[in-house]
Amino acid sequence: MTIGTLRSLILGIGLLLPACSGPTSGMITSGPINDAPVTGLQPDGKYVLSPAEMEMSCRELSGRMQVRILELRDYELNRSSSFAARNLQKAVVPIFGGTQRGADPEADYWHDRAMLEAYNRRLAEKGCKTFDLEKELQPKPAAEMPVLVRQ
Repeated sequence: MTIGTLRSLILGIGLLLPACSGPTSGMITSGPINDAPVTGLQPDGKYVLSPAEMEMSCRELSGRMQVRILELRDYELNRSSSFAARNLQKAVVPIFGGTQRGADPEADYWHDRAMLEAYNRRLAEKGCKTFDLEKELQPKPAAEMPVLVRQ
């Protein structure tokens, strides 16, 4: 075997090994890996709470909502990240790793908005105070905390 052929063989094996070590390697499945309902953002734009989110107390849900509302309030004012920055992130993340969060501000906003609506529904189901999301998501001073209202 020549050195060139040996190098090609080693390179080929090196490229194939990571594909063989995925989370489902060695598993034979004919359908979904498990029958657990899919949580998170659905194709129809609705957000389905995870079992952990369903178990949260009113205080935990409202606390998470307050933080997210504060993050989203200035969306309309600051949503214009540059085209170059978004494309650079899309190109760099697959190579070096990282998050896609922020690469598509519009998708991030609608994901977060759907989550807020699902959390608000859960608060109502539990008999807790809820947020007036339309009012609370309007641009306001950062020091003005979102307020729970009785429904």
